[in-house]
Amino acid sequence: MKMNYEELKTANATPAAASMVETFRAMGYSLETAMADILDNSISAGANNIWISRIWKGGQSIITIKDDGIGMNHQELIEAMRPGSQNPLEERSKSDLGRFGLGLKTASFSQCRRLTVYSKKADYKPVYWTWDLDYVAKTNQWELLQWIPDEYINALDDVSHGTLVI
Repeated sequence: MKMNYEELKTANATPAAASMVETFRAMGYSLETAMADILDNSISAGANNIWISRIWKGGQSIITIKDDGIGMNHQELIEAMRPGSQNPLEERSKSDLGRFGLGLKTASFSQCRRLTVYSKKADYKPVYWTWDLDYVAKTNQWELLQWIPDEYINALDDVSHGTLVI
């Protein structure tokens, strides 16, 4: 039976941000599979080098993954930070493991409550955005924060293009 959508009433059923991000956190990633998912993004971006660092501070520990891939401009980064940013029906490279536009977010959220991505694309200004799950819980909004830890503001100075995931 064919439906005529123009004649039907609709209702907005946008998922509640606070509960949805907690669902993303519970998707069953181990640290190893979460890291692999993020590293796949670096490989897909054509990185020749990938640097991984960790600072152990108990609950305030930090893992960073930096690459010299193509990087992203402002709009590309916002799109990469958007859950469900890729349509799984769209054709993509056989080497690209990403299908749903969730990997970066779900992998990161499974390990931490704050995800910052800082990126620099050739001929563009560097840009950064942060998902802070405590902010999402407080506001129940799908809003990124334009914030980066002070100690990382110069982290891409030694590459002409690339991305840092904190």
